[in-house]
Amino acid sequence: MAVCPVYSVTRREGGVARGKLMTIQAHHQGELGLSRRYRDLITACLLCGSCTQSCPNEVDTAAVVQVARAELAVKKKLGWFRRFVLRRLLPSRRFLPVLLRGARWSRALWAAKIPEDSGLYIRFSGKKKRRRIPPIAKKSFQAGDLPRAPAGEGMKVLVFVGCVSNYLRPQAAAATVQVLKSLGADVWVPGDQGCCGLPSFGMGEVEAARKLARRNLEACMPVGGPVPDAITTPCASCAAMLKKHLPQLLPDDPRARTLAEKVVPFSRLAVRLGGSAAAGESAQGPLLCYHDPCHLSRGFGEKDAPRQLLTTLPGARFVEMDHPCKCCGHGGNFNVSHYDLSTAISRQKVESVLASAADMLVTECSGCLIQLAEAMGRQRPGFKVITTPEALFLFKFDKPNLPP
Repeated sequence: MAVCPVYSVTRREGGVARGKLMTIQAHHQGELGLSRRYRDLITACLLCGSCTQSCPNEVDTAAVVQVARAELAVKKKLGWFRRFVLRRLLPSRRFLPVLLRGARWSRALWAAKIPEDSGLYIRFSGKKKRRRIPPIAKKSFQAGDLPRAPAGEGMKVLVFVGCVSNYLRPQAAAATVQVLKSLGADVWVPGDQGCCGLPSFGMGEVEAARKLARRNLEACMPVGGPVPDAITTPCASCAAMLKKHLPQLLPDDPRARTLAEKVVPFSRLAVRLGGSAAAGESAQGPLLCYHDPCHLSRGFGEKDAPRQLLTTLPGARFVEMDHPCKCCGHGGNFNVSHYDLSTAISRQKVESVLASAADMLVTECSGCLIQLAEAMGRQRPGFKVITTPEALFLFKFDKPNLPP
């Protein structure tokens, strides 16, 4: 109860790990059916791992909840639209890029310019809620001229881009490539990679996640192709999916285990390559604070590496906020299916950021980036939320060809 972000808002037994486990147990003992209430309780979990980290017996509640969601998915209890997005849209090589291009062209009609009190807005949204939709990039990162194979000296590093860094935040992927090159790595970006599969896997759509895992394995570890020394990504959630779940989804392919062994979070890899070399304290420059993504701080047990990087930036200063490891409330599909609850959780993080007096917020997860940019934008319009690679790029390496 003390660490669960959902319980911190709802104050209901069903929101905390014990309540979830008892609910699932009651269902499997025949005491509860797959009702709407059961579905709401099982989907109202961020899978952040806070409960497991605090549990003396290390009960993996997130894994149990994910299996329960898989049963809901198999029995088609998660809704047709969510099923379509997770099963058809995300795994598609062609449909997703086309849909996003269309969405960008028509964004002014369906989102950006609909006023708060518009009848059209209320009709489209169902409720009077004003969401800040992140802009879609004019050109996806993968559509650029990128190195597709290792070509030089240094550690061979494969960059996994992920959906957000490809379509919404290409500057994060560009910064990742540029920073790693500046640190002496031989970097390449496979062309046929797709979504990491975490949104599908987290909601129990295991077969859709398996399709994406197979696609990414063939893209990153093709038979007879180069084997990287490390695989990294600007998103810790993508890294966690590749590291932990991809080999679970493809247990009969030894390449899956090899891929997982090569995955290293960006900040940890950057420190290993010398990115935290002392640069002297900066007396001026923006004040940065850092939010620990759950998949990095708990999934990889990594909290020190990002701070080693941020405290040695010559063009910025670092300040620690209160409760930096507390979940921001995004949780992939949680932000969509439980929007009000997600927003309430993010408000607690916003208060910590504002209390720190920071000028910018840094994180290392695409979901956290979207959640915190929306949450901070409500309280302080124009406040910048950036990724760890972008922070290094902007305040340490400063290459001129990074997208704005």
